[in-house]
Amino acid sequence: MKSRLYRTLSIAALGATAALIASCNKPGTPAAPPAPPVVITTTAEKADVAEDPLAPSEAKASVAEVKAAAKAPALAIAMFGGDSTRNMGNFTATNIPAEPKPDGPNMLWKADLGSRAYGGPTISGGKVVVGTNNDKPRNPRDIAKNMDGDEEPIDRGVLMCFDVKDGKFLWQAVHKKLESGQVNDWPREGVCSTPTIEGNRVYYISNRCTVVCADMNGRADGVQGKPLAYTDERTKKLVTFDSPTDADILWEFDLMKQVGVFPHNMSAGCPLIVGDILYTVTANGVDEGHINIPAPDAPSFIALDKNTGKLIWRANQPGKSIMHGQWSNPLVAEFGGKKQIIFPGGDGWIYAFTPDTGDLIWKFDANPKDTKYELGGTGTRSDFIGTPVLHDSKLYIGTGQDPEHFSGIAHFYCIDPSTKSGDISPELGPWGKKGMPNPNSAVVWHYGGADTRKLVPRDFLFGRTMSTCTIIDDVLYISELQGFLHCLDVKTGKKYWQYDTKGAIWGSTYFADGKIYLATEGGDLFVFKHDKKPQTIDDLDNPAATNNKEFNLAQKAKRKQIEDAYLLHKIEFDAPIRSTPVVADGVMYVMTEKSLYAFGTKK
Repeated sequence: MKSRLYRTLSIAALGATAALIASCNKPGTPAAPPAPPVVITTTAEKADVAEDPLAPSEAKASVAEVKAAAKAPALAIAMFGGDSTRNMGNFTATNIPAEPKPDGPNMLWKADLGSRAYGGPTISGGKVVVGTNNDKPRNPRDIAKNMDGDEEPIDRGVLMCFDVKDGKFLWQAVHKKLESGQVNDWPREGVCSTPTIEGNRVYYISNRCTVVCADMNGRADGVQGKPLAYTDERTKKLVTFDSPTDADILWEFDLMKQVGVFPHNMSAGCPLIVGDILYTVTANGVDEGHINIPAPDAPSFIALDKNTGKLIWRANQPGKSIMHGQWSNPLVAEFGGKKQIIFPGGDGWIYAFTPDTGDLIWKFDANPKDTKYELGGTGTRSDFIGTPVLHDSKLYIGTGQDPEHFSGIAHFYCIDPSTKSGDISPELGPWGKKGMPNPNSAVVWHYGGADTRKLVPRDFLFGRTMSTCTIIDDVLYISELQGFLHCLDVKTGKKYWQYDTKGAIWGSTYFADGKIYLATEGGDLFVFKHDKKPQTIDDLDNPAATNNKEFNLAQKAKRKQIEDAYLLHKIEFDAPIRSTPVVADGVMYVMTEKSLYAFGTKK
């Protein structure tokens, strides 16, 4: 994995409602099914924890605290996907610009970020928060002279907060890079997490693999917590970041020091809050050689008390079966009257846990048993970058890999675990051999796999995805890394149409005001018309073609049909877009690699 890993998310990456957001990845094929569940509940193993004034004072919560946290009432929360269903869209917004052009009549403001931006934007309480790097420093403290004596930005991870009215910079949380280097914290990628906001608190994962809780008001209402502080490697003195525009940190949980996590290249993810419990994926993964897993017993998924940062429970699935890294996001759902926390693991399995104790309820292998994971992306087995979506008591998710592996065969599933427990995968059996049908399978439908039609340009129906789907009016939209947008029937998985944007897609589709917005790495923002009853136009279904020329002509004609029926606009931005456009309070936010734009009706 190299420097382009986290140009997303959205995961993400790696990431809106009325307090809405949005957006906020080798070898060795596992020889056996996932390691047996190892869940440590309500207690934590002792860790070699360095003195840290921001770390929670204890690493465990009492049984009474766990029960109280699990039963706490839900509040309005801004997160990746907008709300707890993670369905990508704002389904009540109206009068959203159909053609949000930079410097166009609907542009309200533009704010400079660093040179990388994947995490966010998340909008709530009159503020918008994004993750970026320090390539455009806001504080002279974050500039130093290089070997040639020239001043340049210090490489750091940054969470920035702006005023939604005019894009005014308000405050920032500046994180030093990890001393262990690129194996855990890739250079110049910044903060890749999509933040979650609840009330006056913002929660995110820093580039240092810490779960952070900060005051959304910065220092404007006084200092409620403490500043970020680091030991200067030269002077060995403690340096505190406590200028007026620095963050007010309420607590910080160090996943590496306190529970032994080994993040692969970068930490990301969007924390999920349910009552008083915060859930997050830890990014535990392989080492620089991509073969060894340095910390197989460290948790891949944890639950913390959102108020104090105390550890409530931890789960180390997939353990020794991690293929690469883990950068998806959790989901809360209720099936059969039971609330469950859904974790997409780094072995291509989905796991469901009880919210308060972390007991395993069910697990689902999203890859055929005879698939194989291979370094560099040539294999057929994948894990998850996209986030599961909850709709009509069913889960929807697609498989994918680190974007540097680019495209390959993948799978998209609709599953219904309402009455299920245990192994609910499509097949049973060990990895590497043809599986047997599972009578306990929860699959409703599956889209993807091999495409055996003649003359088609690739041999699979659906490619690896970093995206999270959008569901509206029984129509499902899902994009894939190779640039294709798929429009499906949400009840059956039948394909209505697909469209090639001809640009890599790191973000997700997003519904607002009757339209589907989708951005590409090339800096193009596509706007499609949503149709409650889509036409069936398969540009790859050309059985009468007898050669490539005939096939290409037929495909081109059908592409034009799709464009005439659904493509409204294609807008060019001046930098890659590796995030998802989002809408909050009548304003659309588009985050490129270096800028945050706000579009709406000028008053």
